[in-house]
Parts: sequence; C-alpha cells; structure tokens
Amino acid sequence: MSHIFISYSKQDIDFARYLRALLENEGFAVWMDEKGIEPSEDWWESIEQGILSCGALLVIMSGHARESRWIKREILLAEDQGKRIFPVLLDGKVWPRLADIQYEDMRAGLRAKLSAAFLNALRAALPTPSAAGRSVTFTITNGNIVDFAADVIALKHARNFYGSDALVTRLLELLPHIDVEQLHVLPGEHCLIETEGAITAPKALYVGTAAPRQFGYQQIHDFAYQVLEVLAYEAPQTRHLAMTIHGPGFGLDEREALRSQVAGYLDALRAGALPPALERITILEISDSRVARLRAVMDADLRDSDEAAPLAAGWGYLLHVPEPADTVEPPDNTPVVPAKRHAFVAMPVRADTDDLFYYGIQTPIHALGLLCERVEQSNPTEDLLDQIKRRIETAAVFVADLTDPDPGVYLQLGYAWGKGRPTILLAKAGSRLALETARPTPIFYDRIKEIESALAQSLDALKAQGLL
Repeated sequence: MSHIFISYSKQDIDFARYLRALLENEGFAVWMDEKGIEPSEDWWESIEQGILSCGALLVIMSGHARESRWIKREILLAEDQGKRIFPVLLDGKVWPRLADIQYEDMRAGLRAKLSAAFLNALRAALPTPSAAGRSVTFTITNGNIVDFAADVIALKHARNFYGSDALVTRLLELLPHIDVEQLHVLPGEHCLIETEGAITAPKALYVGTAAPRQFGYQQIHDFAYQVLEVLAYEAPQTRHLAMTIHGPGFGLDEREALRSQVAGYLDALRAGALPPALERITILEISDSRVARLRAVMDADLRDSDEAAPLAAGWGYLLHVPEPADTVEPPDNTPVVPAKRHAFVAMPVRADTDDLFYYGIQTPIHALGLLCERVEQSNPTEDLLDQIKRRIETAAVFVADLTDPDPGVYLQLGYAWGKGRPTILLAKAGSRLALETARPTPIFYDRIKEIESALAQSLDALKAQGLL
C-alpha cells in the first residue's frame, strides 16, 4: 500500500506523532518529517520525493501551519501531481484553500479518534498492493468458537441465529452495551463489535447472508471472501481470524463446503482483499472426526498446489500468491464449470450414524462424482425445511436409511417419491420396516463395508438405466 504523507508544522509535532500512530494502527504506511526544524532548499528534495511517491497527502490544519510557506508548497506539489488531499482540523477554522474538501475534525487533539468514514476514504484513495508475495497460514483444528484465542471470529447471520452465531449471541447479549437487534444484519451488511470478555476473541464480525434454503456453495465462497474484504477496511490490524465451516449440517456436502470456503480465501488473497496484517486463518470444529476428514480433503487438494505449502511443524498450509511468470499467458477462454449434481441422504440425526454416513454412504456417492448431502439438525426450522425440499427436488438420487422408524426420514422419503426422484433404500439386517415397499427393495446390511459395496452396485445400476 502506498504511504500517507503528513504535512504539518513543527509546533504540532506531538499531535502529528499521535496521528501517525493512529494511522499505523489501522494498517497504513506513513511518511512524516521528524527533524523538528524548518526545512531548507537543500532538504526539499527528500520532501518532494515523499510527496511524489505517496498515495495521499494529509494536511494538519492549525494556526501554526496556516502561515507556513513549506506546507503551502507541499500542498501545491500534491495538487500538481493529482494526489488526494485529506485535511485534518486541529484548531481554528478550515482553510479557504481546502474548504471544498471534506475534512476530519480532530480538535480534541490527543484525545481525538479517526472516524470510520475518514478511514474508509483513505483506504479507497490508496492503491491496493499487488497480491503476489502475500501469504497466510491456514489451519483446521479442534476448538470452540467462544473460547478460542483469535483477534476476530467471523459469524454467518442467515436471517436468524443458528449454530455458532446463536451461541456467541447468547453470551454477547449479556453485555449492557449490546443491542441484539444490531446483530440481525441483512444480506450484504455486517456488524463488527467489541466482545469485552464475553468470549475470548476481542472482536466478533457478523456478516449477513441469504437464508439457509438459498445458501449454497457459491454463497459459502462469497461469504468467506466478504469476511476478509470487510476486515480489510474495518479491522486492518487483524492478525488471526477464526471461523467455523459452513454448510455441513444444513444440507450441504462437507467436502464441497470446505472447498468453497477455502476458494473464497484464495480469491481474496489473489485480489489483495484482506487485512494487511493478516497472518493466520483457522477453521474451528468441535468434532475430532470431522477435523480429521476436513484435513484429509485439504491434504488431497493442496498438497501439490502452486498456491499452498505444508507447514514445517503441525498440520496446516501456507497459502500464497506466487509471483507471475512473464512467459505464461492466461488462456483466451476459461471454461465454465457446471454446478455439480448431488445425492440427498435421509437418516436419523444421531452421532452414532456418522460412520454409516461418512464411510458407508458418502464414499460410493463421491466415487460416482456426486456431492453427498444430508441435514444434521434434529429440529429443523421452516427455512431449513424449505432447504430440505429444494435439495430433494434437485437431487440426482435419494438415499434413505430405514433402520429406525424415524418420522422425519419417512416424510422425506414420501416427498422424494412424490417428486419422482430415483431412490435407494437401506436398512440394517433384521430391521422391521414401518412400511411395506416394493420400490425399490431395501439393501439390508450388517456392516458398513457391505453398504459401500452394495450402494455402489445400486448406483451403477441406476446409471446403466439412464436414471442417474
């Protein structure tokens, strides 16, 4: 990022130093004279170079500075070079010469703070640095979002409070200065708040998204990108960001959801749309088994990537944008990758069904090139019920485990039949089904390995019939 040149009178040096500290704390590079003497013609050359290479000229307007010929000269040079000028009023009145420019009122002196509008205007005026050469450490670890030590935790707000944002909100609403209504952010909006010890992270960022039924893989990508982009402006000093994985549990494929989220990080890194101080992004997950599965996905995807390198110690990757090769030109036409088809799975929502889903059902479905989706919420909201219906309606195949007489599973099965979805039924050997069905005959199994093999055969048969 280009630097900010501070133009000031030597009598205002204490305030100039204070202002520089405020700006540097926001991630800006600042150039200012610290000699404390009136410049001379011989010394003007270094001043001139500082202005010529700056992204913005910040003028401290005071009674002392008003009559300085050197400050007038600095303003004249900046105007001649087309530099953006940002007046800061320390005392007195606005100078007529700068009266047509919006100024920052800092007449409180060493107690004054920079406004968000002024900071945003500065960031908009300064060129975005090249993304090449930037790097961020990416990790996935076991942890709880409320007691994890990061600078900022980022939360998705999808019209209502679900999961992690509900948990954090219950703690934040105990603070006297928090109005929960301000956390109900609309899609495209955000709210960054100080947590004041309610959780371990000092800041929490709420980002508004579409409702669950409209929150798909592209929206996960956009959410991850937006989090980094917002922090670049609202909290550029952020060094460590923590988030959860989004999508699994609400009807989306675990692997594809993770890949979409990481793709959002990488696109933000390529565009330079992230906090300048950012060093680490951590995805938190309560379940040890899910941590292991997510890490395995990233190992497969990032191990040979030009934009990632394994960490020397511990699990994780250094995400980076490589320097462009002069001899490589982008292709003329970039093919559009179609949305992946998916299978939808209905089964009882219990922890003891995870192995059945991830190692018996998901494996052959992924092997066929389909995403594998299910809902892990035992009491789905109206929005989530709409999501379930939409995912069933668009599923390439519907799979249901009928081992237990679960009303929710049978309700989803009936809906899939009503929508004419190809269906595969499963049940543990010896189970008594709650309904008699001849279409299709269930696959009865004793062990998870048997499901993997039999389900693969059933999928192949549907494909051979042109139904898949």
